[in-house]
Amino acid sequence: MRLKLPASISVLLLTVVSVLGIVNWDIYQKEQQLAHGQVVRLALAPVDPRSLMQGDYMTLNYAIAAPLRALLEVEVGQGLVQVRLDNNRVASLDSVVQESAGVKLKETGQNRSGISATDELVNIQYRVRHNQIKFASNAYFFEEGKAKRYEGAKYGQFRVDGQGALLLESLLDKDFNPL
Repeated sequence: MRLKLPASISVLLLTVVSVLGIVNWDIYQKEQQLAHGQVVRLALAPVDPRSLMQGDYMTLNYAIAAPLRALLEVEVGQGLVQVRLDNNRVASLDSVVQESAGVKLKETGQNRSGISATDELVNIQYRVRHNQIKFASNAYFFEEGKAKRYEGAKYGQFRVDGQGALLLESLLDKDFNPL
């Protein structure tokens, strides 16, 4: 005897299996990026100390956003920027590689003094939302009561994939030690 399921239950089961498959595939890809992605460190910019610690997360702002903001003329958009990595893998803005979603560049040059010809170039993704530059994560969540541990954060360490997508791996102190 063969069991026949109604069409609605079959569709529901197929949908659940598909969603679980997609979610698990996304998790697998992010785990692979964290394990094998290229290390890029972004210097953290000073943030208003009154809003730096709010409960169990830290608001992150990146120093590289200011020179990029000076080059863009949009409130909303996204694209790729090329950054140079120094010997400590700290990124500095080199150029805007690709603009999309209406991003326009201002007519202005880049000051590239002090950048070594041996520095490595990497593309990373950015977004502009409400006239602010955003990279992978603009917040770092941690266990309640651990705020003091992260007050000395100077860098965000990311893993970047071949398309320039960033995943925040950890926060680092001024000597590049994980917090």
